[in-house]
Amino acid sequence: MCRSFIIFAMSFLFACYTLAQIPTQNIRGVVMDADSRETLLGATLILMDQNRGTISDQQGRFVFENLKVGRYALKASFVGYEPVLIPELLLSSGKELNLEIMLVISASELDEVTIRPTVRKDKALNSMAIVSARTFSVEESQRYAGAIDDPGRMAGNFAGVTTVGTHLNAIVIRGNAPKGLLWRLEGVDVPVPSHFAGANVAGGGSLTMFSSQMLANSDFYTGAFAAEYGNATAGVFDMQLRNGNSHKAEYSMKIGVQGIEASAEGPLKRGGTASYLMNYRYSTMALIFPLLPEIRDDNEIPVYQDLSFKIHLPAGKAGTFSVWGLGGLSHTSMEGFNDPEQWKYPENRVKMDFHYNMGVLGISHSKSLSNRTYIQTKLAVNAAGQLYDKKSRLDYSNPSMLFPLFKLESTRGQGILSTKFTHVASPRLTLVSGVDINRYRYELSGKSRDHETGLYSPGLEGLDHASLLEGYFQARYMILKNVSIVAGLNASWFETNQQYSLEPRISGSWSPHPKHRISLGYGNHSQTEPLFVYFVSRLDPVTGQPAYPNKNLQRMAAHHFVLGYDWSPNPLLRLKIEPYYQYLYDVPVVSGTAYSMINFMSDWTFDQVLSNEGTGINRGIDMTIERFLQKGMYFMITASVYDSKYTGGDTHTYRSRFDGGYVANLLAGKEWQVKKKDLLAVNVKFSFMGPYWHHPVDVSATEQAGEIIYEENESLSYRYSRLESITDLSISYRINSRRISSILTLQVRNLLGTQYLGKRYNLEKRTIEEQLFTSPVPFLSYKMEF
Repeated sequence: MCRSFIIFAMSFLFACYTLAQIPTQNIRGVVMDADSRETLLGATLILMDQNRGTISDQQGRFVFENLKVGRYALKASFVGYEPVLIPELLLSSGKELNLEIMLVISASELDEVTIRPTVRKDKALNSMAIVSARTFSVEESQRYAGAIDDPGRMAGNFAGVTTVGTHLNAIVIRGNAPKGLLWRLEGVDVPVPSHFAGANVAGGGSLTMFSSQMLANSDFYTGAFAAEYGNATAGVFDMQLRNGNSHKAEYSMKIGVQGIEASAEGPLKRGGTASYLMNYRYSTMALIFPLLPEIRDDNEIPVYQDLSFKIHLPAGKAGTFSVWGLGGLSHTSMEGFNDPEQWKYPENRVKMDFHYNMGVLGISHSKSLSNRTYIQTKLAVNAAGQLYDKKSRLDYSNPSMLFPLFKLESTRGQGILSTKFTHVASPRLTLVSGVDINRYRYELSGKSRDHETGLYSPGLEGLDHASLLEGYFQARYMILKNVSIVAGLNASWFETNQQYSLEPRISGSWSPHPKHRISLGYGNHSQTEPLFVYFVSRLDPVTGQPAYPNKNLQRMAAHHFVLGYDWSPNPLLRLKIEPYYQYLYDVPVVSGTAYSMINFMSDWTFDQVLSNEGTGINRGIDMTIERFLQKGMYFMITASVYDSKYTGGDTHTYRSRFDGGYVANLLAGKEWQVKKKDLLAVNVKFSFMGPYWHHPVDVSATEQAGEIIYEENESLSYRYSRLESITDLSISYRINSRRISSILTLQVRNLLGTQYLGKRYNLEKRTIEEQLFTSPVPFLSYKMEF
């Protein structure tokens, strides 16, 4: 008897000790109406497979305390609203999990129990978005192989989307140039928020200018977007910053091959609801390269740092204020060699400096005027500056002498006032209207050397102010519980060319069965060109003063048509198919040539005189098959088959630069729980795509200049003959201690595969070669959350 009692007691104590070693953490959140932002009292929250639930309080808040670390799925429901299921929630010991859950009002205020919960993971947060839209989470951008914690690269996983290169996050959507993408942060337009933006491609850079852990769930649009989005023809990246933890202070530190990072968040006052969140990063290369001069002379040195923050200030009846900002500095340089024996390629004799600095500061205010009316007002300023100075050693008899090739400086400032008004007129009808006032100030100057005459002269000059005014109205009406329609109009005026534009948008959806949905959408969209396009200068033969032939260039525009079909056989599996057709018109081209801005990627010596004579057509079909994470495993298959053509200034039709023809991605991952608390994860990505098209090389000009010169006024007639593919791998191990979570991660970009970068000239052999990217790029990092 005594022996049995001792064994039982020891077993009990051992079990208690074992359980005590499994860390716990809290899930907090708030439940709100997706349109009016009114908090919902009495919403039901249930942790699936846990037999545990709770109810939201008067402020719409809820909390699950002392949960074991691991994965969770949360169901949220409220009478009169569509219930939602949020899968893939990762709870670790180092940070509480804070959620904002937006519920969409149901057309049927009764019989709520019969409504099937929908998974909010793939659907856009914006209730006005019906077609070609989806949301993504910070957890996805950290988990998916190849994303490297970068939201820009994360978007490259979606159907119909590719990135320009392994080393870039510039986004090509359905055959459109990256410059057609609109970047938004906290609801206002911003310059490209990427380090080294514009160095290789307009519309993208190498690394998003803030850490992904600053993001809340955000929306990404690939076509026929809602009326509130103007000045974009390809897509919209609508990013939101999350609020900091208002209950306790939390910190994280990260060090890796890319850089070092530190973040902090917490309450501004104990017991209050205000919070702060901030993050700082500094590139590791900036610390290492100065110590290695032999490497520094032969390679570009990428140096960057950035700071981002958000202060969340609830003010009771006065509404909610927030102050947020982002700033980034990026610089890369190359010294080259004074010894001609080391000049194998043109870059070996080049001295180059590139700077891209960008900052955004904003104040937001939101207030529920009633339980059906919500107003948001945002005031923001931003500035972006670029400097690209490139010189080359051209004289073999005097190899240390530098000849300027081009130098361009640009500075752009922008002031933004934005107001958005939402009114839920009835359970079936929601109205949204708003005004965006954008005031620009910009200064441009550029000189370049003509490769034929050798003259070094000005080509870009500009100093001016301009306004882009936009107003919009849109409405969502639920005709039946399973039939809805969204219609809207975007009106705008651009001061530089005095152009007005009225752009209708309409879309609708029908769910003949709870597992099936059919959607249809149309949108008319337009976009201004990069500012330097308007300031190509020519000397007037009569006055001798600079003239600007592109100053009155009209905005390129497009008609988007989208048909969609969604099938969800169960809450964790979905199939989505979207055929689309886009007709582009008023496309800037060079008269009498094949040149078109549809193909624009980057040109620092741009001097073309343009007219709006061009057109273009993008058509294709996108497909997504996705199984959300369950029992430690997920997969996503995206595939697109498309055709992209344009008509140039010579009235002939050609393939566009970004007409790869097809792209397919396979992402998959598996997680294993170790010691009942730690997490080992392996994620892979396989990408296959058709190569982009390139202009033919001007052989005689190339040999004369000693670097590749393309025939840019000719059609794009060359592309790499083989299949391009990229294989990415990510392995991470998360250790959950009592109060600290540590994550060791190895990410490898291009583990296997080949990507074509273009032509380059071999100075030693005096031959033109293909430049291929075949090397794996490893990223090793260690992160600690506490």
